[in-house]
Amino acid sequence: MFERTAPEQHDTLPDIPEPAENPLLFGHDLAQKSLSGAYRAGKLHHALLFAGRQGIGKATLAFHLAHHIFSHSDHRQAPADLAEIDTASQSFRLVAQGAHPGLLHLSRPYVQRDKKFKTVITVDEVRRISRFLSLTPPDGGYRIVIVDPVDDMNTNAANALLKNLEEPPPKTLFVLIAHSIGRLLPTIRSRCQTIQLEPLSADMLLQLLDHLGAASPENIEERNLLAERAGGSAREAILMTQFGGLEIAHMVDRIADTHRFAVAEAHKLAEATVGRDREVQFTLFNHAILDRLSMNASRAAAAGSVEKAARLAALWEEFSETVRQAEIFNLDRRQHVLSLLARMHRAMHQEMRA
Repeated sequence: MFERTAPEQHDTLPDIPEPAENPLLFGHDLAQKSLSGAYRAGKLHHALLFAGRQGIGKATLAFHLAHHIFSHSDHRQAPADLAEIDTASQSFRLVAQGAHPGLLHLSRPYVQRDKKFKTVITVDEVRRISRFLSLTPPDGGYRIVIVDPVDDMNTNAANALLKNLEEPPPKTLFVLIAHSIGRLLPTIRSRCQTIQLEPLSADMLLQLLDHLGAASPENIEERNLLAERAGGSAREAILMTQFGGLEIAHMVDRIADTHRFAVAEAHKLAEATVGRDREVQFTLFNHAILDRLSMNASRAAAAGSVEKAARLAALWEEFSETVRQAEIFNLDRRQHVLSLLARMHRAMHQEMRA
């Protein structure tokens, strides 16, 4: 039975390992090979930006790279592939517990007084980097900073991080995790080597769920539907099976596809996704509506409708910012759900008439 070692994060899922304590790494073979090869050759960039959809293993890859470096401090003796993780090793336990002297993991801080996580990574968190880098590295090895995700930084935090990226000490590695690379300061992106990670294949996603012991449908058609709707994200698949995400996605589709805006259906969806103990459902709604826009934009692009694809992509960016503002400022969630559904429906049917 799984026993958690790592500190809980703002997005921790019940009975699912945190990236820091997860020995399983599925997919991203080319990225793994590239990273291990660059380290072995002494050419690893000092700032890596792992970009891609949430839940596809970006942070897990970052921690596996950290384990590889800690296990082979002399890069010339490092193997060609990322080292397998020894879960019984002291290094693994220290990393999982957030206590390894060579690793600093920045994420949204927990505020004990308020009994909740902050909605952003603050400048005070980023200032920990300077203190961390001022310490003598253990055994003369690497100091590794993982920012997870970098999209959660506010403006002051982003500017503070930029200063750290400009002139890092020797044997310093930054790994920035980005779910939406467009939110980052161009000056941060320009100082990093961007590694775009692709969603997991359907087969790999379902294998990973089985290895994690996560609940998934037994029926093959339902498993395939889950893989399709999860979009290669293990996190999304787990949320869909445990918190009604598939039904939320179906309701968003029905409202989008109905000729007349289904007011009653929209209010029913709002009832299901807002209120006490509905944080996950609210997040799933936001994911579902963004995924629907993204899917339509991709279809338009594939069909050669460049202008239509551009309009839908711009709407996706606008909706993403609306979602972010709703989370940060705790706006009226019922109104948020109803407004996004109405705007999505209007946009979809305007495109159909165009």
